[in-house]
Order: sequence, then C-alpha cells, then structure tokens
Amino acid sequence: MARYTGSSCKLCRREKTKLFLKGAKCLSEKCPLEK
Repeated sequence: MARYTGSSCKLCRREKTKLFLKGAKCLSEKCPLEK
C-alpha cells in the first residue's frame, strides 16, 4: 500500500476540516484552512 507524502494541508482543504496532520501549524493562524 502506498503512502501519501505530499502536502498535508491539501488533505485538510479537501475534507474541509482540520485533520491536525501538521500538528502545531494547524493550531496557529498560519493554517491555510483559516485563510
């Protein structure tokens, strides 16, 4: 089974919810989902 190694934030944007795959970045205002 293949592993997805691309952008984690892209997965969050696709699901339209925070998946917290980036850890601290998801909690900060730099999260692309917040913008």
